[in-house]
Amino acid sequence: MKTLYQNIQPNKTRLILLVLFGGATVFSVVLFRLRTILSGGSEDYMFLLWNIFLAWIPLGLAYMANSFSWNRKTLIFVMPFAAILWLLFFPNAPYILTDLLHLAYPREYIPVWFDVLLILWFSWTGLSIGIVSLFMMQDIVRREFGHVAGWGFVGIVGLLTSLGIYIGRFLRWNSWDVILNPQTKLMEFLYYATHPSLQSIIFITIFAALFIFIYITVYTFGLLLQEQTQKI
Repeated sequence: MKTLYQNIQPNKTRLILLVLFGGATVFSVVLFRLRTILSGGSEDYMFLLWNIFLAWIPLGLAYMANSFSWNRKTLIFVMPFAAILWLLFFPNAPYILTDLLHLAYPREYIPVWFDVLLILWFSWTGLSIGIVSLFMMQDIVRREFGHVAGWGFVGIVGLLTSLGIYIGRFLRWNSWDVILNPQTKLMEFLYYATHPSLQSIIFITIFAALFIFIYITVYTFGLLLQEQTQKI
């Protein structure tokens, strides 16, 4: 029986996804440039451009991992490295949702509704890119270890992603810090892990639940679409 991912494997559908995400990214950038013009040159939301760029990295890594996963030799030797690298960058995709926090500090020179729509475009685009990349990684795990392991993988990634977003948003780390200063960041992480604050526990729990809920909803919608397609 074909899996949901096997139904989107053809190059045509992959291309459609890339075009959709690319179009959404371009439109988001256009909105940012429009905001810059309307505000008289202010670029205080420049971080959105960097965040959407980072959101694309896990999708590229997921495509690479999926290509390698069909070959047993590369699956054993390349996949662990690709999976770790993917996991390091994956939180950047849903991270943009937390940029909604900036709406708490409205700018006088731009209507709040414009900033709401701007951030929503960036955040939904980043989240959608992340969902597809997680979907691809889940399918690799499912093929190798079964459905239960696949969903267990989603749950673990959801928790680790929420942890990564908390670290990025409140402790101000980024993915490059782990790569450039692994020993220092590991010691800091162990300290925070053994001395968790109430804020960190609440945030990580709620965000993980939200992300997993969104993922399952999109996944279920895909299954519903698959059923409708099979009836035609």
